[in-house]
Amino acid sequence: MAITKEHTSSDHATDIPGNNEEALELGTTRNDRSNEGSGISPENNKMIEQAKEEQRIIRGWRWALAYTSLMSTVLLFALDNTIIATIQPTIVETFGDQTALAWVGVSFVLGQSLILPIGKGYGLFNMKLLFIASLFLFEAGSAICGASPNMAALIIGRVVSGIGGSGVYVGGLTYISVLTTTAERPKYLAGVMSIWGFGNVLGPIVGGALAQSAATWRWGFYINLPIAGLFAPGYLLLLPSINVMPDVSLEKKLRMQDWVGIIIFTAFCACFCMAGSFGGTLYKWNSGSEITLWIMTVVLLVAFIFVTIYHPLVPPERRMMPVHFMRNKDLFLLPLQAFLVAGSMMMSIYYTPLIFQFTKGDDPLQGGVRILPLICMIVFGCLLNGFVMPKTGYYLPWYVIGNALLLTGAALMTTIDVNTTNSHLYGFTVLIGLGIGCFQSAGIGVVSALAPASEVNNAVSIMTVAQVLGIIVSLSVSGSVFQNMVLTYLAAALPDAKRDEISQLVTGTSGNFYQSLNTAQKFLVVKQVTVAIRDSFYYLVGITAIGFVTSLFLSRRKLFIESGSAVA
Repeated sequence: MAITKEHTSSDHATDIPGNNEEALELGTTRNDRSNEGSGISPENNKMIEQAKEEQRIIRGWRWALAYTSLMSTVLLFALDNTIIATIQPTIVETFGDQTALAWVGVSFVLGQSLILPIGKGYGLFNMKLLFIASLFLFEAGSAICGASPNMAALIIGRVVSGIGGSGVYVGGLTYISVLTTTAERPKYLAGVMSIWGFGNVLGPIVGGALAQSAATWRWGFYINLPIAGLFAPGYLLLLPSINVMPDVSLEKKLRMQDWVGIIIFTAFCACFCMAGSFGGTLYKWNSGSEITLWIMTVVLLVAFIFVTIYHPLVPPERRMMPVHFMRNKDLFLLPLQAFLVAGSMMMSIYYTPLIFQFTKGDDPLQGGVRILPLICMIVFGCLLNGFVMPKTGYYLPWYVIGNALLLTGAALMTTIDVNTTNSHLYGFTVLIGLGIGCFQSAGIGVVSALAPASEVNNAVSIMTVAQVLGIIVSLSVSGSVFQNMVLTYLAAALPDAKRDEISQLVTGTSGNFYQSLNTAQKFLVVKQVTVAIRDSFYYLVGITAIGFVTSLFLSRRKLFIESGSAVA
């Protein structure tokens, strides 16, 4: 199967004539003749020429099924990101192991820390084989989780799922970036990112529904298996087998990986994740274990920066973090924006249902349903961006306006209390969701167009790892703030309660200990948990403020231009 020559210089590259080539040539000629009078720059003429050459090679029903299959994997990966949020109390009741609860949330993210080397692998190995292998790992991890006899098996399954899930996620984005044209790419990526946002918000709803049904929480993991089976023909039969290095041996490809950088980066993610998540909960802040984790985090971060810049044994283009092609400020700022918006979205998804569960007495399912305004606005913003941005050509306004809306919504969330009305909460989450949707899906399409053609897979990898790191940092920091503040507040409000009983209150109001409290004590719990959630949103205000300020420095250039053949 061939791919467009924009994306590779291998033997697979080919030129495919477009149906509207003649019209494009006419348009280009007219533009050349009237360049001064019309104000159309040579850069725009160049983009028209590029659009003339590009055309998707998978078309019609084959493309529809292939694209839908790729989106299904993104949906499953997103579901697994958040489905654990509402089934944690039931898992604890099943296994009776409260102390291992912190590992359940961390384990999936730890697996995702391999997303960057896997992403680079798509530029070295056969894309289809790597994608199928990642999908197999993801489904195997899900099966282990569903059948787990104890908490240890569940944690192992979550790590395996995280590794495989990150592979199918970055693989889906890479496939779409390679198989679509520059003009149409934002639309298809907007569809994928809408599904990703929808899956992340749907996770708590599905988890809550299954936890309360006869299917039990185990089907929160088993559900991945039949869905993957349904779309298997699309993965196996329609995805092209792309190998950009067909003449390079497997041994040489393995040597081309930056194994030192991979090990250091993975270890850094693991130490940071555990340090942020376990501090004040599993370990005391001044304990030897916690201090060691933070020291290792700093040492590994410094080491990773060093090998990224000065690694003497690996050429720049083969290093773990491929920053060599980032030759303008936008290629630095756009991954930063992806880092910030992914963390903002995940934090909003995790803590908004808790607000409704505690202040409105919702069960996990109802709490999940309450955040539908958030997901609707994320999806609406993504689709609006995907269809309008290629027509106007400018991406700066989407980042500025989106960050402004996000910052406003985050600031309003710091004003909530037990008496905040539903309408106010919905309004705050609508602002956050629309702000996220305005630019969440834009980044990969923009960097794919800005980066050199041979570096598209590296550009996609940088953006996806920025998203994963954003989620890791956001959940670790905000989770640490919330856990420590709520435990402090609840210990003061319920001085006779044991620490493990207080810990049960953090996951929601469905636990046995909460149900055993009298009305006055329940009100105290609701009040203190709401204050702790409010405190956590100050972190969101901080990162969205950074996002707004840095968005002002993005380029004002016109990047996209749409044409008949480009969207064929």
